[in-house]
Amino acid sequence: MNKSRDFRDVLGRYPTGVAIVTARVDGRPVGVTINSFASVSLDPPLVLWSIERERERYELFEKVEEYAINILARDQSNLAHACALNADLTACEIPLSDDAVPRVLDTAAYLLCKRSAVFPGGDHDIILGEVVQFDTVRDEPSLVFYRGRYGEPS
Repeated sequence: MNKSRDFRDVLGRYPTGVAIVTARVDGRPVGVTINSFASVSLDPPLVLWSIERERERYELFEKVEEYAINILARDQSNLAHACALNADLTACEIPLSDDAVPRVLDTAAYLLCKRSAVFPGGDHDIILGEVVQFDTVRDEPSLVFYRGRYGEPS
């Protein structure tokens, strides 16, 4: 019995949203695809996401102070997949804003955040962010991840 695989299979029964966290590191736009994202507080507005410490992207994001959480629309699974394979958003040809904190263009919604705290959580770090700006970009259903596959809410 592979407890780690079995645990992932159980968690896969719970559908989650899919987002790309973007930031600028050494002048270049970088990103990571996540589905570990949740609202924490409305006042002040706080959200959290997590990243595996062993992941190659960890070093890019461990010191980032400002980032965007880009909530993907149902037709953007290609962006989620591309960013899951490569942190370099320019190489992925992901359409981005020219802002100081790059945002993925034409997503369902986005949140601009300032890192508030980081907590260890097993093999991950849990990153708490204060939301400083947010908006709905498109009135489209969001992309979901369920049982190891991308899809849309039904």
